[in-house]
Amino acid sequence: MSQKESLEVPPGVPPDVLGERPLPKRPLSIGAGAVVIHEGRVLLVRNIRGVTRGRYLLPAGRAEPDELPDRTAAREAFEETNLRVEIEGLLGVRLWVMDDGEHNYFFMFLARLISPVSELRPNPAEVDDARFFSLDEMDALGADETWSGAIAIARKALSSGPSLWPNDAGLSDRSGVDIPERWRIWM
Repeated sequence: MSQKESLEVPPGVPPDVLGERPLPKRPLSIGAGAVVIHEGRVLLVRNIRGVTRGRYLLPAGRAEPDELPDRTAAREAFEETNLRVEIEGLLGVRLWVMDDGEHNYFFMFLARLISPVSELRPNPAEVDDARFFSLDEMDALGADETWSGAIAIARKALSSGPSLWPNDAGLSDRSGVDIPERWRIWM
């Protein structure tokens, strides 16, 4: 007899709670963006596709299979702007239940610029502009030119001493995952 069959299910508790759970019935996606600061300005890109077409946002996108969100943020920053960045920590998370029922979890990371700014080149396959904006320049963008969430997280990054959750991969020592590149905890 299996463990699931041998245990009595308390009233109101679905049977799958005691045994193997079925796969979620909703699609799930993960994305990430980089908040890149240089000389008091934030890197924004103007998207050329989808619902964000024509809007200035953070360099961002969906995670590839087996890619952790911080790596996604660094990769997307490079793919969209030709700039290399190093992730410093987690600034925020956005959760979005899309119209089709997909649950999207989006991680926004503070990133330190590694490349010289002179290497900034928008990737025309993804964006048609990429540049650093001051607070005043961001404030001058209209509602149809940006998304308020991108501006809010950019403002947080520019604030003095933003609360930042760095990755503490050392805490993975007893997690069952012995490869630090496959494990993250932001605290």
